Amino acid sequence: MTTSASKLHGNPTIRTIAGATASTSLDPKSTALLVIDIQNEYFDGQLPIPDGMLVLRNANRLISLADRHGMPVFHIQQWSPATRPLFTQDTVMAEIHPEVQRAAHHSTIRKLFASSFAGTDLQLQLLAKGIKTLIISGLMTNNCVAASAFDGTANGHKVIIASDASATRDIETWDGGVINHKDLHRAVLTGLSDAVAEIRTTSAILELVN
Repeated sequence: MTTSASKLHGNPTIRTIAGATASTSLDPKSTALLVIDIQNEYFDGQLPIPDGMLVLRNANRLISLADRHGMPVFHIQQWSPATRPLFTQDTVMAEIHPEVQRAAHHSTIRKLFASSFAGTDLQLQLLAKGIKTLIISGLMTNNCVAASAFDGTANGHKVIIASDASATRDIETWDGGVINHKDLHRAVLTGLSDAVAEIRTTSAILELVN
């Protein structure tokens, strides 16, 4: 096989080329869970997510895991000013969905931007708790989940995204079409897997914690 043919064999991710390997276990003492933007806007508002309830149920499974093992849980909440039409602060649409499992010992962080890190003290809280690994769940894959994954990695954390505890919606494309939510979700997760994150199902993540 020639050198050029060898390079074309397979399509490894950037992470694989850089030596990243799949997690075999998670240390609860250095792992935290982000539950991003599971808010009413995505269920009863202007941005309905077809797989929203599936995401909510799987996020709750991850929350239960975190609570059993003493892992910090951060509920991230988009909190937009009154001049914006989505997730407008102090409205029902900005509230976290009532079926999300929340507890007094969980933290809630409100944000203005897509990333859970931008303009918040999330990184300071993670550093104070000695967190090295982030499990990310929530909405939407192509927006706040992706932005938080990139910033999580940039801030020195290992990032694992729960593929079935995140989702997106059908969106009009730049060239006049519409991309199906499942196709978009898969494509974005593939891009994140290439560059910054390990992608696992909720069940697979549960098996990583003893």
